[in-house]
Amino acid sequence: MRKACLLCDRSKCGYKTGCVCVTSGTVLLESFNETLPGELFCQNGNCFREQNNLKGGTNIDMVCSIHAEATLVAKAASEGISIKGSDIYVSTFPCLICARLLAKAKIKNLYYMSSYMGGNKAAPILEAAGVKLINIPKEEVWN
Repeated sequence: MRKACLLCDRSKCGYKTGCVCVTSGTVLLESFNETLPGELFCQNGNCFREQNNLKGGTNIDMVCSIHAEATLVAKAASEGISIKGSDIYVSTFPCLICARLLAKAKIKNLYYMSSYMGGNKAAPILEAAGVKLINIPKEEVWN
């Protein structure tokens, strides 16, 4: 979990998230939310959504980053790495879209430190897919 949190430092997004995929004690993939080349917003390290007071779930065309979990699933697919049955460590509980991706990828366990803003509404999707949800409190990560 500490590794996932440290990956947050590489993100230029206002809402930094890091993600690590582990199988049998081996780190397979690491990711963080990032702004892709060619994006129209957030190219200077400032959060366009925050500056314009855009609420979560609205104006999704102005989401300026690819989430850490989506990046991880895309990297796995592009590199031919199966994440089925793996453990995912993510600094913040996944959004609904990322939870769907992780459920479909058939991960085994999801470890998270912080709750998603507005609550962990995607928990039922992950639980229905057989994913075990494990919260690791901030104090345990950094002490």
